[in-house]
Amino acid sequence: MQITRFLSLNENQFLGCVSAFADTLAGELNSALAFLRRMENRRKGSAFAFEMQLDKHRYGAMIVLERWADFTRAFAGHVELGTHQPLFDEAAERARQAQRILEQANGLVDSGDSYSSEVVEACAMAYRTIEFTFQQERKAADQAVALGPMLAEEFKEYRRVFLADLSER
Repeated sequence: MQITRFLSLNENQFLGCVSAFADTLAGELNSALAFLRRMENRRKGSAFAFEMQLDKHRYGAMIVLERWADFTRAFAGHVELGTHQPLFDEAAERARQAQRILEQANGLVDSGDSYSSEVVEACAMAYRTIEFTFQQERKAADQAVALGPMLAEEFKEYRRVFLADLSER
């Protein structure tokens, strides 16, 4: 991860990473659900292109969570973020919780021979739970982005670098 080449993080830099993380995770989960809904009540193998896209996004979400956990481990003990310190300190545990939820949802999809309505709704609930798990990150990112043109350059730079890290698969 390129982001770990930096020695420490200040609050604006951290919020740039939070913004990239929250947006990317939400995008992967929403895309996975969209493809699941397109295949609802179909047998597996009946929509191969959609199934490939579903896999890309559900495992993409797992990669995003892994990278977020790696990021927080890399900077543990090297940040002082003021009001956002608890957000950083709790990030690794929330990532682990979300990974467990996503693994269970993926297991449910993998275990059936079709994409039943029950499986789709269970995954939708799991994805909403994951998004809820990171509601504090989403709120912090939204507040930072609300500054618009007054947004710190550090925020933009770290967001860009972390987005690049997240896009490498």
